[in-house]
Amino acid sequence: MEKKNEIELIKDALAGDDIAFNILVRKHQKGIHTFVWKKINDFHFAEEITQDTFLKAYTNLSTLKDLSQFPRWLYTIASRLCINWIQRNKQPIPSLEDTPASEIEQSSYKHYVLEEREREAIEHRYQRIENLLKKLPEKEQRVITLYYLDEMTTKEIANLLGVSVNTITSRLQRARKRLQED
Repeated sequence: MEKKNEIELIKDALAGDDIAFNILVRKHQKGIHTFVWKKINDFHFAEEITQDTFLKAYTNLSTLKDLSQFPRWLYTIASRLCINWIQRNKQPIPSLEDTPASEIEQSSYKHYVLEEREREAIEHRYQRIENLLKKLPEKEQRVITLYYLDEMTTKEIANLLGVSVNTITSRLQRARKRLQED
């Protein structure tokens, strides 16, 4: 079976071909999940938001005017869902007037310990990657992240960022060279 390009898959999905849409989901799922996870800092809720992103994309696919902008459109949907999730999950600040001081101290300590453990675990996993990425200019950081962590092609990144494929290729080459020097 010949490999269909993304626009053909979108047209097939619009015509009711669920398999075509599933191919699109598999192609973009990891990138969307990584994007959402970075925004909300919760792996499991990121999975739910990723599913919601593709559900919303599926139900609103007919509203996409420029089929070549599908990846950008997906990231826009995911971003809006992240904003909604963050707003819904803001914790109300309880009144401290009626809370005993010992309970506040105990709760604060537990919260501190949990946060420290979580921070250390995340820091341990990503410290090396972060250190290397920090040495790169912001444009190169973004391209490297999209290419390697989100597994996007140079063409997809170019469409997403609104620049040429040659620009993306140049940024990748410069970033690789800088990383090799370090």
